[in-house]
Amino acid sequence: MLGLVPYWEALIRTQTILIDFAKLAAWGKPAPTVARIALVCNDLAVANSAMKHFDQMESKSLGHIRTGAKLYFVRIQCGHLVEGIAAIEKVKKIPELETLVWGCSPAAQAAFQQLCACLPDGQDYEKYEGHVAALRNKVAFHYDESQLKRAIDDRANPGTPSRQQGTITAGEDIHSTRFEFADYLLDSIVCRQLWKIPPAVEVRPEADRIADWCFKKCVAFLKFGEEFVPKFLRENQVLIR
Repeated sequence: MLGLVPYWEALIRTQTILIDFAKLAAWGKPAPTVARIALVCNDLAVANSAMKHFDQMESKSLGHIRTGAKLYFVRIQCGHLVEGIAAIEKVKKIPELETLVWGCSPAAQAAFQQLCACLPDGQDYEKYEGHVAALRNKVAFHYDESQLKRAIDDRANPGTPSRQQGTITAGEDIHSTRFEFADYLLDSIVCRQLWKIPPAVEVRPEADRIADWCFKKCVAFLKFGEEFVPKFLRENQVLIR
């Protein structure tokens, strides 16, 4: 399962800084790409924070929704990361932005390189396509009935190690009712069909290994974006002092 960004552990002081949209607009082509990176950072951070909420939820009466909720936010983070990688590709194509990257700290530059490895000419492209893009394209926002049929058949087959019984928890309202059997089917789709974990392999350790790989890419994006976006705004005098 994807991990949690450690930023949320500490009491954090904040500072509000104004930006001038007219000055941002004046930068033309680079401006939407910088804004896109900012949006992805926002969404990754919120999804990660929400996942932490369910991971640490202590309610005994709602414990049955924890696993499915965490899976949901894993899928959402992968969806946002796909948008982020597309923005990274744009950065490489816009000279002003690529030059700005090399003025960032070594840590931000290293994070940028980790993300570039997911592009078509990068060493992680195949893993990215299979682990992240496939998840976003197939199950983040879609429910393909052919995949569900295969998952049901997989769960029904006594020759496979998958759990062959599911559950439904009926609660007092929509927030406490959960169709856990659907979570099991989604887990089969992700692990067996998209991530292609063989039936002979113990699914949870391998799934956790793949999820951790995806999580590290999300962390890399946050590390890059939190420095790159303010640097662009500051150096191009978009910030209002």
